[in-house]
Amino acid sequence: MPPRKPRPSADRARLKVLAAADDAAFLAFALELLASDQRLDREAALEALVERPVAGARDAARTLYFDLDADGLKRDQGAVQRGAIVQILRAIGDVRDAEIAVRAADTREVVFGEDITWRLRAQGLTMLAEQAPDLFPFYAIEHLEDVTLTETEPAGTAFQLLAAMESFAPIYGWLRSPSRPQSPQLVARVFELFAAAPAPIVRRFVEHEAASAIRRQDEAMCTVFAEAIVNLELEASYPTLAALLGAKISGELYAYLALLLAATNRPPLLAILEEQLHGGRRPKLIIEALRLRPTPEQQAILDRWEQRD
Repeated sequence: MPPRKPRPSADRARLKVLAAADDAAFLAFALELLASDQRLDREAALEALVERPVAGARDAARTLYFDLDADGLKRDQGAVQRGAIVQILRAIGDVRDAEIAVRAADTREVVFGEDITWRLRAQGLTMLAEQAPDLFPFYAIEHLEDVTLTETEPAGTAFQLLAAMESFAPIYGWLRSPSRPQSPQLVARVFELFAAAPAPIVRRFVEHEAASAIRRQDEAMCTVFAEAIVNLELEASYPTLAALLGAKISGELYAYLALLLAATNRPPLLAILEEQLHGGRRPKLIIEALRLRPTPEQQAILDRWEQRD
């Protein structure tokens, strides 16, 4: 009677022991499991190789990837194994594996209307940025609107990687596109990444978008840009805050912006409030904002207001 095959848990335990004690034996056993017809065997090997990537496993990992990818819905539903292979190949770092990164980024498999491979696409984009940075921006552009009903991925990964590589032009193109999703939350996240772009372009974008939001009376988007300018300390865009306070906006938004600026106690922003106090249409709301928790600088503005002729 042939010896009984170890249970998957035993395979994992053996791999863990070998990884710590015998590289050659670890690799040999991992390769044996990768070649198995049993999914649990392969997953045990992949799990171990994610923890301890070994260059000697590269060819077998690649072969397995292409084998699984040929019928992903049947052999690797949800792309768990392919995702692990991408992690392993990223750690090995052979630029020839960029082709697998592209293949992963292109993988779209749907079950009962649900996209079940969005994580693999995000992993593929990350691997591509590492192994083919010159090509990555072109592929990233293809994924800037690649979102599911419940996730902002892998678009979010594409934006983050572009910003990390200081490749801001594709992000600018998306932000200026009339077909972009009109989601204040998504725009806010993307704009936060874009804020590291050259200051003149950031200011140009903010001025254009704020003016557009004012014309549309889109106060949610006005709020997004005001908060971004204040929180990111985009001093070149402070004039946009003055423009917002001078526009025809609701009293609720005006009061919120006044509080937002007062809370910073930054001299340029206090100057905007003082200008609004003397020349704006809603001095009462400015006074309320300055009186909430007045600093010496804010009290001085209030004193000058009370001492006016």
